[in-house]
Amino acid sequence: MPDSQERNAVVKDVHGNHFLRDARWTYTTEDNGSIPLVPEFVMLGSDDIRKAIPLDDHVHHGCFEFAFVERGIASWELEGTVYKTQAGDVFHARPGELHRGGFSIIEPCKLWWMILTAPHHDGWLRLPPGESRWIEHSLEDLPRVVQIGFKAVESFKQLRKGLEKTNEALRGMMVRHAIHNLLLQLLQPTEARAVIAEDLLRKFDLLIARMEQEPEWRPSVQELADAASVSQSHFYHTFQEYTGQPPITFIERLRIKEACRKLAETRDSVTDISHSLGYPSSQHFATVFKRFMGVTPTQWRNRST
Repeated sequence: MPDSQERNAVVKDVHGNHFLRDARWTYTTEDNGSIPLVPEFVMLGSDDIRKAIPLDDHVHHGCFEFAFVERGIASWELEGTVYKTQAGDVFHARPGELHRGGFSIIEPCKLWWMILTAPHHDGWLRLPPGESRWIEHSLEDLPRVVQIGFKAVESFKQLRKGLEKTNEALRGMMVRHAIHNLLLQLLQPTEARAVIAEDLLRKFDLLIARMEQEPEWRPSVQELADAASVSQSHFYHTFQEYTGQPPITFIERLRIKEACRKLAETRDSVTDISHSLGYPSSQHFATVFKRFMGVTPTQWRNRST
């Protein structure tokens, strides 16, 4: 069987940072060799991140990287711009683009990532010339973040199953088929958020914008449901489907993200930051921060400087 890697212990990332990852799995052609008849495939990985982890500047020469968020939220920095993603979103970096996690971290979330060589010849992924050129041009115009919905999870799982096959012919067919499906879902998304009414989606977006602008705001689920003009139970379930997180958890993570920004970009004391974000005390703030980030606010600030 191919030498894929899966572990639930303290591990070290490519930059030498140690951290705890839960249920991490990776497959790289560097370690396992190329897939027969799919030389375009470079890497697949999945992570269920329980504590925020470092993700510093990195680049993939000649390759696209696609990061899909299955659960939670994550942000990415590229050329001075921060891109926010939530459950069902894909962020991509093009060949040669230096990118990193927002504030050089990835928040607790569950995600998949895939690295492919850029389309550069007819017959890429064994497609006819017209189809490979269409993919090449479509990737050039692709928005940095695309909502593709949750059907992609099954395609990623099928790709993993294909990589773990021992029969080379079957492995190549399954890997290529799964990649084709993922590219179609990315370039021609159909599921997106159609299961939630458009007017409710707009209300969600307005509420999320307020959460970001007023991180000290601490509404109850009932208050949020009233603002969206739906029942509390309907709000809870649809908001979780939309963002991948329960409402209060989503708000808390946005608040902690703002705390990270303040710790990195200002000289405000931890006490002042905690008060500005509506925490009753700096001790309570430190407890919540460590639950999400794995370190105290002071430790995080020292590591970021």
